[in-house]
Parts: sequence; structure tokens; C-alpha cells
Amino acid sequence: MDLTVEIKESKIYLSWIDIKADLYKLFMKKEDNLFYECASVSGQNSLRLSLLPYGLHECFIQAIKDGKLIAESDRHQFLFDEVDVEVIHESDREVKFVYSKYEQADGYRLYKDESGVGFNGCKNSDTDYIKFEIGDEKEFKVKPFVKNGEKREFIASSPVVNIDSNQFVSLSVYKSFNYNMFLSWDFQGVADGFLVYTENSQTPIFETTDGLCHCLSLFDYKGSTNFIVKAFVNTINGRLITAVSRKVSLGVRRYKKPEVSLIIPAYNAQDYIVRSIDSALASDFSNLEIIIVNDGSTDDTQKIIDWYDKNYPNVVSIVKENGGVADARNAGIKEAKGKYIAFMDNDDLIRPNMISKLYNSAEKNKCDVAIAPLYRITDGGYTVHCNLPFAEDVPVDIDKYLEIMYTPGYYNCAIWNKLYKASMVKEHPLGKLKYEDVSWTPCILSYAENICFLKTPLYEWDRKTRPETFGDVLARQNEDDLFENRKEAMLFFIKNGNPDKRSYLRTIAKRRLSRYAKNSKNKSYQEMIDKIEAGKL
Repeated sequence: MDLTVEIKESKIYLSWIDIKADLYKLFMKKEDNLFYECASVSGQNSLRLSLLPYGLHECFIQAIKDGKLIAESDRHQFLFDEVDVEVIHESDREVKFVYSKYEQADGYRLYKDESGVGFNGCKNSDTDYIKFEIGDEKEFKVKPFVKNGEKREFIASSPVVNIDSNQFVSLSVYKSFNYNMFLSWDFQGVADGFLVYTENSQTPIFETTDGLCHCLSLFDYKGSTNFIVKAFVNTINGRLITAVSRKVSLGVRRYKKPEVSLIIPAYNAQDYIVRSIDSALASDFSNLEIIIVNDGSTDDTQKIIDWYDKNYPNVVSIVKENGGVADARNAGIKEAKGKYIAFMDNDDLIRPNMISKLYNSAEKNKCDVAIAPLYRITDGGYTVHCNLPFAEDVPVDIDKYLEIMYTPGYYNCAIWNKLYKASMVKEHPLGKLKYEDVSWTPCILSYAENICFLKTPLYEWDRKTRPETFGDVLARQNEDDLFENRKEAMLFFIKNGNPDKRSYLRTIAKRRLSRYAKNSKNKSYQEMIDKIEAGKL
């Protein structure tokens, strides 16, 4: 079991091949040459370590399954010569800076960034933390030093630390199906995991080593129960709590009018749709209309939708005969009352701030479409998709996006990581095709004048809950049927897209077809490319 250790921005990142163990334990070497367990993770093959002291370190990983050791990595030695800092908010005005220890240091000096002046020293300490009462300053550094007579000689410096990090921005508890509850939080910063407590509990009712986790389904708790969430980082001395949320209990959503309509097509989704609806309801955007379109389900999906429709005034239920996901989305589009429209699949999640972030950017920049990257979640963890090479939160001419669409690195045509101007979507609904996202995304974008882009992933494309999707089924078709469905998608956006952008759309189609052709022996892909180049399509 190979172990890789990397140092990035003063943090230690360890990774290994996942061998499907229940638990992976990290052991670090003490000064007496004995090893001790300092951190563990489950369901992932990587681990981050903070606040490592200066010096030479040695570590290894153990894999545990069914309570037994099944594998162990080799010992790995590495030198750490950085200064790492964690910010802990003690109160609204007091911040505690905890930092890496330098054995040879006589002390540590805190520097703050004063506007127009630069970093100036403001406080010393001879321990491994400094408490400081903050004003308007946002950025700080910590520097260990040795004394040389009356002078200080600095031996290292931490990266710049922003004190806006390590805070819970929002926290909510809402009613979930069958009168359970759903806890959601928006954490600003980087955590290695979270612990959830009831107000009077000494031990957590839930813990996760998923630092991107943002929600929890709650069962068998009274509505008056208060919950607290704590964020932690892994250190050589165990978990360090870096943020504690306020107390929160069951709340009531106040809803006025729909500014954004979120459309969720649903088909035989009884096993997972509750979590998806709950994550949408936990959005911090108040005026969100959630339209759930039951596309002819034969299980208890409608029973679940009916419960939410009855209990939440901003949930709209639409029932129709089975016609496919594009037809279901179009039914939702027809009923949408919001100024903007977003889409979500019935087994995915949105982060609490997704709608508000995209809405605020679209409004500020007067854009037709707001976009953010998304997380693809598998057994291997999170990977980022749809990361575009544009400046953040500024208007970008749509031609710049069309120029790179379906070029290497920008293949993903996701429909759900975007917020669209509703008037544009209502005028150009989806085609009832097999590859509805491939066909519609270039089409609708061609009608936008501009877009705005945010760099933080806000949508979670979950391939763990339901690993096989309709796209996987389509991919198993015979070569001829596969080509015909892909051809339909290309022709849809070439013919139905903005006529003023047709040259872009033809280029996009050729790029997509070329990619398909690389993985197929079917010569029809090249023949279609030739027809597009000859102006016959």
C-alpha cells in the first residue's frame, strides 16, 4: 500500500490507493521512536494534517476492515519547514491564532495587514498560540524568531491567513419527510470533518471525516432539540476544534414570492429523493420555488412529493405521464414563476449557498447565465468539474465560452451547475432527446449575451448514491443506435441554437463528434464531421 506525502500551502496531504477498507489510520513517530495513532478517516483515501511542528517526521497508514488490520504502508519520512496557522474565533472580536511549533524559536510575532502600509508586527507570544482583539484587519501572518541580543531574527513566516475563514455562515433545521428533520450548515473555511451534538450531549451524535459535508438527516428528535455543529482539523495531537456553530432548532421557512425556480424531475426516486428535496429546502435563498415533476413514477415517489407539497408553500408538485427527463424539465419550465431557473437531479445535492451565490452574481453583473463548478462524488471522493478559465464574478461575453466549449478540459455540458434567465429558457425549452443535456446546453448558451462565473463548486453530482445513471444505460447501446442519438443531439443545437452563433455551434458539434470518434469504430462520426465542414448541416 503505497503512501504519498505532499506539502501544499503549509498543510500535509497524505494519499494512498483505496483498498476498500472500513477505516484508515495515520500513525506518526514520537521522539522516543514509538509510533502513535493521530488521525483516521473512513470512506476516503486521503488525509490532511495541520499544525505540524518544524522538523523531520515519519509516518505510515494502516487499513482496517471488520476490525482487523488488512494492510499497512511503508514508513515515509519527510521534512516539514513551514509555519502553518489555524484561525479560531473565540468571540465576535477576539481571534486565536494557533501555529506550528519551532523548537529553536524564542517566540512568535503576529503581523497584521494595515491598509496602504503593509504587514506590521502587533503582538508577541512565547507559546503556540496568540489571542488578538481584531478591528477591521482581515489578513495576518505569524513569524517565529530567535533573540540575538535586543534584536529578533525571524527564521520563517506563515502564509497569509484571512480571519474570515473557519466560521459557520448559516445553520438551519427543517422538517423532513415523515416528520423527521434535516440539519444543514454552510461552513466558510477548510475543515477535515464535522461533529454534531445536541445541546446537552458530551459526545457527538454524528461525526464525519468528510470535510465537504454540509448536511445531516435527523431521526427521532423532538422539534425543540438544539443542535450544535463543530468543525475540526487533524493534527499530530488529534482533532483540533476550529469553529463552533450557534445553537439551532427546528425552524420555519418564510417564503414570499419566487425569484428563482428550481426544477427537479423525478422518476422512481423513493430511495433517495428525500435527501435531495431537503438539501434544496435548506437553501439560504428565501424566495426559492421548488418544482418537482413526477415523470410517471410507479413507486412511492409521489407520496413523498405530496408530503412536501402539503408542508411547504414553496414546493410545487406536477404529475405527468412518463415522457423522459427532458419532457419533465419542460413541464417544470412551463410552470416556473421565478425570474431565474435552475435544475437539479433527484439524487444530487446543492450546497446551502448555491442559489444565493449564483443569483447575486447574475443580478450584480446583469448576466443571462451564472455558472459555478460542481463536485462529482464517487467512492474515490470529490473531483471538481466545469472549472472555467474566466475571472470570477464579472460579466464574460458568451463568445468566450463558446470558443472553448468541448475543448480538452472543458467537455462537461452539465445542465445543473447554472442559473438561467427564465425568459430565455421559456423561449427555448429542451428537445425531447436521449442526450438532453448535450443537446440543450450549447443551444441555450448561444442565446445568452454574457455569463458570470464563480470559482467555488456549489452543486454535487452524486455518483455514490446511485452509481448507474441514464447516461450509463445509453452508453451501452449498440454503435449504430448510439451514433443516431448523438447525431440528434448535435443537430438539435445546430438547428435550434441562435442563428447568429451557428458557426460556433457547428465547431462545438465537430469537437464533440471528434471525441466520440476516438472511442468508436463507427465511421459515421467522421462522415458527419465532413458534412458540417462542407456546410451541409
